Amino acid sequence: MKLYLVRHAQSANNVIWKGSDRVDGRSPDPEITDTGHQQAEILARQLIHPQGEPRQHPFSPRRETSYGLTHLYCSLMTRSVLTAEYIAKACGLDLHALPDIFERHGIFDFDESGEMRGLPGPDRSYFEQRFPRLNLPEGLNSKGWWSRPAESHEDFLDRMQSVVTGIRQRHGDSDDCVAMVAHGDFIDQFINELMAVPRHDNNYQNEWVANWAFHNTSISRIDITRRAHHVVYLNRIDHLPMELITW
Repeated sequence: MKLYLVRHAQSANNVIWKGSDRVDGRSPDPEITDTGHQQAEILARQLIHPQGEPRQHPFSPRRETSYGLTHLYCSLMTRSVLTAEYIAKACGLDLHALPDIFERHGIFDFDESGEMRGLPGPDRSYFEQRFPRLNLPEGLNSKGWWSRPAESHEDFLDRMQSVVTGIRQRHGDSDDCVAMVAHGDFIDQFINELMAVPRHDNNYQNEWVANWAFHNTSISRIDITRRAHHVVYLNRIDHLPMELITW
């Protein structure tokens, strides 16, 4: 399989972010900005371009020059769905929400003491009304898709192990070309987990420091077979003009 890890387009939180989630005006589930919509539209054009992906694995018997996406997934966070909708429309793909590919901590805000407080998040009716073409997980109900405390660091690492295992089981022994529209820290840890790269504690003691960095709508590609996986490239943003490059 070819796996494309795509970071969502610029969100309202990205605009005000200064290295910490503890900032006035932060939304628990932000929309994408006007810039984000432009980024997502350009990203979708890139992913459908017939000569958009000449970087094939040297041992692959195929010599396609297109992405050839066959499967498209997003998280249940609004910024991910909005970004992925552009891709689904351009590529003529069904869009499926995976409930476990959300950003670290889930849906949360901060209480008066500064502690993270989990929130319900949107429920099934929200998604059915706003995103009628989005294929939803069966367990999503009227209580909101999150509805639990903010995710701990340990739970985040456990979840990422499960996500990597699930993707490999679902698509690893196939010719599928899969795109997952996800989030910065999610993609960072996905690659850590897949490539057995240590998540050194001192890298993550600050509000945001990671092993890998990803711009909005960046594309990262990993080729996966039953016996091996190969990072072909990370954080490609050459589809964006300079004025639309954001974190």
